[in-house]
Amino acid sequence: MQRRENYLYVGMDLHKDTHTAVLVNCWNEKLDTIVIENKSSEFSKLAKKVAKAALRLNLSPIYGLENAYGYGRSLAVWLIEKGYAVKDVNPSLAYDQRKSAPMMKKNDEHDAYCVATVLMNQLHTLPDAKPEDNHWTLSQFVNRRDTIVKDGIRLKNGLHEQLTNTYPSYRKFFCEIDRKTALYFWKTYPSPGHLKDKTAEELKAELKAVSSNYTKGKAEIILECVQNDGNTMRDYQESRDFITQSLVRDLEHQVIELAQIEAEIGHLLHKLT
Repeated sequence: MQRRENYLYVGMDLHKDTHTAVLVNCWNEKLDTIVIENKSSEFSKLAKKVAKAALRLNLSPIYGLENAYGYGRSLAVWLIEKGYAVKDVNPSLAYDQRKSAPMMKKNDEHDAYCVATVLMNQLHTLPDAKPEDNHWTLSQFVNRRDTIVKDGIRLKNGLHEQLTNTYPSYRKFFCEIDRKTALYFWKTYPSPGHLKDKTAEELKAELKAVSSNYTKGKAEIILECVQNDGNTMRDYQESRDFITQSLVRDLEHQVIELAQIEAEIGHLLHKLT
């Protein structure tokens, strides 16, 4: 069983740019505060200062990182590789510790002190930090995929907004505006003016090259809807056409990126299983 009085507790409050460390002993006395930048060249500075204090007090340093898999992941990996003991402190535990104070404070130094207090009080139950590269890489892929999907929704909403003005009946001929054939149509014919003198047979042949099951009947529906909608041309139509085509280009790129990300996720999952 680890004896609490043998350790120097280093609580870490972690942020994107800087990390704050507070050193406490087993009597919960604050001994020092260290602030470093979040980069590997600064990690050794932290370790040297902690080691110096630990040597002076004849204690073994142990680190507690609030969410060791977020902004503090690089530090956690560095410390573990150097042989230091590192515990992962759940943010909810540090939050409960902050709330227990008579007056709740909120600054980096106090947050780090709360992490150190949790580390000392729950020394025997806190899990070791294990920032494994495989799971971290998978989470990065998943986050990237989520970002691409959200971007796709934003782009589709923007395209809907443009089409509502230029093709009021667009839902009657393309139920899903981001399918391959639909994207080709919006990019080639961003507004009805580009369809001038186009026959159903010509349009069918053109779209059939994109989707083999496209029929003349579907082409006729497009032209009929356009005619029934009347004149939707407005000032600065060329500029609005450019916006539509730009949205389509982004959506096409988004489809490719999403497919590549999902393929990489599949490869990584295969390696993990």
